[in-house]
Amino acid sequence: MACPAPRAAPGCLANADGDGTRVQVQVLTNAGALDRDKQLPVVSQLTAIVAAAAGDPSLAGRTRALSTEAPDGGWGLAGHATTNAELAQGRRRDSGPPGPRTGN
Repeated sequence: MACPAPRAAPGCLANADGDGTRVQVQVLTNAGALDRDKQLPVVSQLTAIVAAAAGDPSLAGRTRALSTEAPDGGWGLAGHATTNAELAQGRRRDSGPPGPRTGN
């Protein structure tokens, strides 16, 4: 199904040219976050999500997933160039039970 470019109509899944025959998904992680054993299921799960969202199981065979790593310090969070160590500290701090957040 062709979709109008540059913006797709509601319920329409397409690239910037309006071509709905392929989908590309990009995942950005901090450097070293996904080793090969983690990349494989991430790509598989993202592909399944895209096909399910489109309601077209055949789209899985036409989905590309691009994994990109941000260099250490390459994340800009709340106006701060954040290092991998800071990201990991934040993940540990934020991984507790839900509740009111304190601090930054």
